[in-house]
Amino acid sequence: MSRSDNRTNRLRAALRYLDEQGGAASRLDVWNAARTRVPLEGEELEPNQKGKPQGQSDFFWGSAGLVHAGFLTKPVRGEWHVTADGRRASAADVPFEQFREELNDRQRAFQRALREDREVHLRTEILPPDNRAELVRTTSQVFVERGLRALDSVFAPGRQVWRTDVVTELERCFLEQPDVDGADFLDKLGRQFDDTSDDAKLLMAELIGWQVLPLQNPGERKKRQRVEFLLQRMDHRVTIPAEIDDAFRAWSFNPGTAMSVQLYRALSIVVHCAARWIALSPESREHALDDPWAWRDLVDSLPGASFPTQRNELLYLVHPGVFGEVISGTARDAIRQAFAGEVEGQADDDPDALFQQIAIALQGKAKGPAKFYEEPLLGRWQPVEPETVQADGGQREELDDPASVPVSESMFRTQFPSVRATLAHSLHMPEDWLQDTLDLIERRKQVILYGPPGTGKTFLAQALSKHVTDGTDGETTIVQFHPTYSYEDFFEGFRPVANDNSGNLAFTLRKGPLRRLADAAAANPEANYFLVIDEINRGNIAKVFGELYFLLEYRDSEISLLYSDEPFTLPSNIFVIGTMNTADRSIAMLDAAMRRRFAFIELHPERAPVRNVLTHWVATKGLQDDRADLLTRLNTQIEDHDAKVGPSFLMRDLEGTGLQDVWRYEILPLLAEHHYGEGVDLEARYGLATLRRQVTRDAADGAEGVSFDD
Repeated sequence: MSRSDNRTNRLRAALRYLDEQGGAASRLDVWNAARTRVPLEGEELEPNQKGKPQGQSDFFWGSAGLVHAGFLTKPVRGEWHVTADGRRASAADVPFEQFREELNDRQRAFQRALREDREVHLRTEILPPDNRAELVRTTSQVFVERGLRALDSVFAPGRQVWRTDVVTELERCFLEQPDVDGADFLDKLGRQFDDTSDDAKLLMAELIGWQVLPLQNPGERKKRQRVEFLLQRMDHRVTIPAEIDDAFRAWSFNPGTAMSVQLYRALSIVVHCAARWIALSPESREHALDDPWAWRDLVDSLPGASFPTQRNELLYLVHPGVFGEVISGTARDAIRQAFAGEVEGQADDDPDALFQQIAIALQGKAKGPAKFYEEPLLGRWQPVEPETVQADGGQREELDDPASVPVSESMFRTQFPSVRATLAHSLHMPEDWLQDTLDLIERRKQVILYGPPGTGKTFLAQALSKHVTDGTDGETTIVQFHPTYSYEDFFEGFRPVANDNSGNLAFTLRKGPLRRLADAAAANPEANYFLVIDEINRGNIAKVFGELYFLLEYRDSEISLLYSDEPFTLPSNIFVIGTMNTADRSIAMLDAAMRRRFAFIELHPERAPVRNVLTHWVATKGLQDDRADLLTRLNTQIEDHDAKVGPSFLMRDLEGTGLQDVWRYEILPLLAEHHYGEGVDLEARYGLATLRRQVTRDAADGAEGVSFDD
């Protein structure tokens, strides 16, 4: 018989033995009886990683299948009971083939129920903590089925790249050349794969894609960049399938520092895994895909550094329901220690099996996934020292991260670049002031630039966000608030769409600019994202932000959304810059909640850094007119602090009648609105002729700063 048939025959013998013992016996007695009746042979006698025969692992893993089929129960740790169905199916007069067929049918039915019945999931496997992790699990199964099971190409089905000769190329060019020169990982990777076949490049790209799939860092765009790097170097290029490319926006866990910086070591283990996998017999491969402990034996036997996070990730990628999303070895140890009481008396002596038992026990209490990185569970397990392993050359190096708290996005976010002289020169503002402002934005995350019209608030907001995001994976989204702007416009809401079949209108949930920006920021935690809200005070802030108003202050919190009713967190790598025209509404009129959530930066024509902007701009352009002096005189005449005029009105080409036109059609109408109903003669008080006569008179009598009323 084959190894698979031997296992099935041994399981049948176990049921017969239990029936003969009155229906119950200890697990070890059952095992001894089963192996006596169906002796181990051939490959089954070879030791696994724990020194036990492979056939023993087969048997105890297979006993779970008996439970799933309804033939066996394990009510008390170490004790097995045969069921009525188990007695009937394993009776002496039932042919082996009939027993095997019924067992397989019942196991398949159980697997279908497992997919369909949430309660079964709660009792039998570790659930994904959220929708992102569930998408990662689903997508990883594409790699498992196409790659590991079928030895087919994951990206180009029908192209058998999981072959011995292809893996040999990977070993030669990647594993045997660890110290190739290069500026960074991708540069080195390009040199390593310069002379390889397209199939080798394709397989390596697939392995990289599988390895980065569940990681929070790198984000979506860097994941895609790593995978496409070798695909683009193929003579005949292959594209990433949409189902996999879309999943790069999701993630299951933060990998920690080791997997983020030691890319070669991490991928070396993955390549070793592929080589070992292809060398296995077809039956052994099927066995490892069916039996999580056989898969663990394979992963544990791979050469290279210990690297617990990378090895645990491989366990998770094939059997997520058994090993779960917690891949830090230190975290798993701490969780087992903290929650062992949840399964005391039934605790398995295998650490990974115990971890699964704990997760399932906690799921039963929560009626949902056990979220170890959120309260109240997070506070129950304590930090431990990071694991270290002996690295090549005898040097001690840390290959796992302490995981007493979840790693936040900001720990991997790219810091803002320093302000350069070129930026200060282009804005005509002091470099020190710009650096202080940028530091404030990075620290507080939400600021409002406020001041009178023409002080360059929107221009400065765009310039600062562009300075941070240019040449990176980040981006800037600009919106303008107005009195009718709503939550549905800003975040998400139902919008009418035409039904092509009936012609009737239907409604669909559409994402607004903030929701789209938040999705991109969550998928790329290392990048910086800016939301510039022009005229923020013209909208009803509480109405526009809705429940998101809370998240402006508590970025790490999670709330349920109004329409989609799903948990949402505002990513910490989103920075908000609002602009506010104080001629419309004073800052004092904003409610306390608004002022608490934002830092306020004043841009005023008579104060730094705006005060000398026009003078510097005129000097830079080499102009010889009096516009800067006229603006100073004008603002001296304006008594209201918030009604003064900014320099941007005059920072343009004013040849010919340009200056007169700006004054007559832009500045004076602005002041007319300010003095509405007061009967002020605008030309007599603020006109160009008046201001120039004042300059002439002042020059004659030496008077400085005398107003028209004086």
